Amino acid sequence: MKYFSLLIIILIIAGCSSSKQAVQETMEEIRNQSKDTQTYGFLLKDLRTQLSDAYTYRENEIPEGFNRIKQQQNVEKNLYEGYRIQIYSGKDVDQADTTAAHFRAWADTTIVGYQPQTYVFFRTPHYRVHVGDFHERDRAIQFSNIVQRYFKDAWVVYDKVDPRSVPADTTIIETK
Repeated sequence: MKYFSLLIIILIIAGCSSSKQAVQETMEEIRNQSKDTQTYGFLLKDLRTQLSDAYTYRENEIPEGFNRIKQQQNVEKNLYEGYRIQIYSGKDVDQADTTAAHFRAWADTTIVGYQPQTYVFFRTPHYRVHVGDFHERDRAIQFSNIVQRYFKDAWVVYDKVDPRSVPADTTIIETK
């Protein structure tokens, strides 16, 4: 048993020393191979194909028929969709009517270039007062900036609009 354990220890030591030597030998072989490939001009970059370069100069052209379809989709627009300015929201119908009357009086004396319509309606659980009709959000925001001078809680909401009451794009809305 004593000799057997001694034999195992010797084999382990011999095994470890040989693996270190094997690693060193393979590293030397790799270095020699790389020197050989450089001297013979046998490099990896020379063997690569140029398949990836085949599509770099190609242009993807969109057929004219698809361009027309895209333009036609942009032209179509629902005339009843747009934006209004909400100036009141609450549970009191008298307050909603009073706010609408105050707005009409204020708009008649203050706003030049556009006479906005006033709408009072009920959406559960509140009465709401909306004013104006706009297709573009930017125009509605510009108008809400004017309205906010007197009605502090005014803000732009998405709503159905009356196309006949929408101001023209060239209309300049300002205060007196």
